[in-house]
Amino acid sequence: MSFVIDGSAGVTTNSGVLVASVYTVAGLPTGTTGMKAFVSNALTPTFGSAVVGGGAITIPVFYNGTVWIVG
Repeated sequence: MSFVIDGSAGVTTNSGVLVASVYTVAGLPTGTTGMKAFVSNALTPTFGSAVVGGGAITIPVFYNGTVWIVG
């Protein structure tokens, strides 16, 4: 497994498995645009919409600068 960051080219290469943090929707951190995570309690998630907690679905989310979005 290797992990290479080439700042001059803006490229990060990983040849292994990435492990992302899993949160509840209420426990998501204060976001910075581009952050990605997983939530474990999404309720009827719709791709591209703000994530809502209260369910039992684990899905990826990202921060769009305003809210955490399903995707």
